[in-house]
Amino acid sequence: MPQDIGSTTSLTDLLTEARRKGQKLTAAEISDLAPLDAAAADATQLAVAARLGPIGGYKVLQVGDGPGGWGAILAARIFDAPAAVAYSVSPIKVEAEIAFVFGRDLPGRPGGAIYSPDEVAEAVSGAFAAFEILESRLAAEPRPSPLMARADFMGNWGLVRGPLVTDWRHRVRADVAVRLEVGGRIAVDQRGGHPSGDPAHPLTWLANALAATGRPLRAGDVVTTGAFGGGHAIAPGETAVANVEGFAPIRFTLKAV
Repeated sequence: MPQDIGSTTSLTDLLTEARRKGQKLTAAEISDLAPLDAAAADATQLAVAARLGPIGGYKVLQVGDGPGGWGAILAARIFDAPAAVAYSVSPIKVEAEIAFVFGRDLPGRPGGAIYSPDEVAEAVSGAFAAFEILESRLAAEPRPSPLMARADFMGNWGLVRGPLVTDWRHRVRADVAVRLEVGGRIAVDQRGGHPSGDPAHPLTWLANALAATGRPLRAGDVVTTGAFGGGHAIAPGETAVANVEGFAPIRFTLKAV
């Protein structure tokens, strides 16, 4: 059954204002507004992003070859490492990831034919080590539904990007070594363990999914594809340092306000 247009608009209004004002939405405020399906959640994301500023990229999660999910990343929230950002509204987390930059548009193929992995890889101009910064506009308890979280950019607050590497194909592997320190504490120290195995794997699903929405991947878009070792809290005044094998180390400081 299609999502009620009034409900979709109301959820868009609430999420937009919550992001503008740095507020959390309670379960009571959104209890009757949950998207009915992934298409409705994604339509809400795009509507919120249209009000808050241009989209600079996406996060994507795909396990195996099943359906994935994506979240918008606002261009104003993409920072170059080393980055230092002040934020005190609510706790945030950092994830160590590998992200990609697209060098050309992938607008969709005639007749709706899908892009192949090779076609998508050819459109990538480079890769970089990244921090995804996580912070939800939804109250933590009771836990929001997956579709509601998807409507809220899948919890994305921003992205910190490291130096771009153009010869990325031999560096992006399933067995890459990753070490993440937060505030001097070792949070991640592992080899492999990406949720998709190969960090580049979700790019093909995302390219085809976005083309189907009418808002396809464009040259300059960045895409981050999932965390090595999950998300880890960072407190004001602390610095996160990520070392991803094959890429330059990156730093992110959450400045005390």
